[in-house]
Amino acid sequence: MPTTLEDIARALKVSKMTVSRAINNHPEINSETRSRILATAQKMNYRPNQFARALTTNRSFLIGIVVPDLMHSYFAEICRGIESQARPAGYQNLICSTDEESRKEMDEIEALVSRTDGLIVASALAANEVKFYRQLIRDGARMVLIDRLLDGLKCSAVITDDVQVGVLATEHLINLGHKKIGHLRGPDVSTSTKRHEGYLKAIKSAGLSSTNLVRECGYTESDGLQAMRHWIQEGNLPPAVFAANDPAAIGAMSALNEAGMKVPDDVAIVGAGR
Repeated sequence: MPTTLEDIARALKVSKMTVSRAINNHPEINSETRSRILATAQKMNYRPNQFARALTTNRSFLIGIVVPDLMHSYFAEICRGIESQARPAGYQNLICSTDEESRKEMDEIEALVSRTDGLIVASALAANEVKFYRQLIRDGARMVLIDRLLDGLKCSAVITDDVQVGVLATEHLINLGHKKIGHLRGPDVSTSTKRHEGYLKAIKSAGLSSTNLVRECGYTESDGLQAMRHWIQEGNLPPAVFAANDPAAIGAMSALNEAGMKVPDDVAIVGAGR
């Protein structure tokens, strides 16, 4: 038979309510009592009944995580970091990957929003496509954006200074002595837009030109491969290129390798994380 709250309460000679409150981190239970109860619960292999817990608290104790690419180590590490904080607090994670597809992202969000207590999202939607999420928040959804912003959306977010990312990546190539530096620009999301802004800022600061040196790309290896193939075919490839993220840079290097060109001897490549 599985261990119950009554079993733990009987072993410790406390009330069932005290055990329940300790397990659910209730503020009225002092730290010493909570630690004693949790230690006993672990020793007795107690497993909470998630269905009963959800009915009692009107919470699912589930967090929905939606990212564009689980194969990329950046987002895998984020999911691991979230889990390291969520699990000790009694939460489990439901993780979805959208493959940078906005329609798939919206479908996943709609499936998760009613089943979870909150959402953590790295959105593949264009930065100005806020209508979908704005309505969700109006309807009471709890959400935190990570990595990418959506213009004008009033929502908590954890992000990187992507303008500075673009500046640092471009300045690295400038410091290597390159005067003609191209840019493989990512999709229409905030990270890509800001990194492009940083690229232009660094180019201008160095007194260089970006005319005809920006090519549309995406955030996948396939995007980088195709964009660089086309650039090579055009015949005006610059000696240095800043790719909007690492997968695009990897794809670009594959195209250069196909063409018999060496990195960095023939073309220097810099990627910028995810």
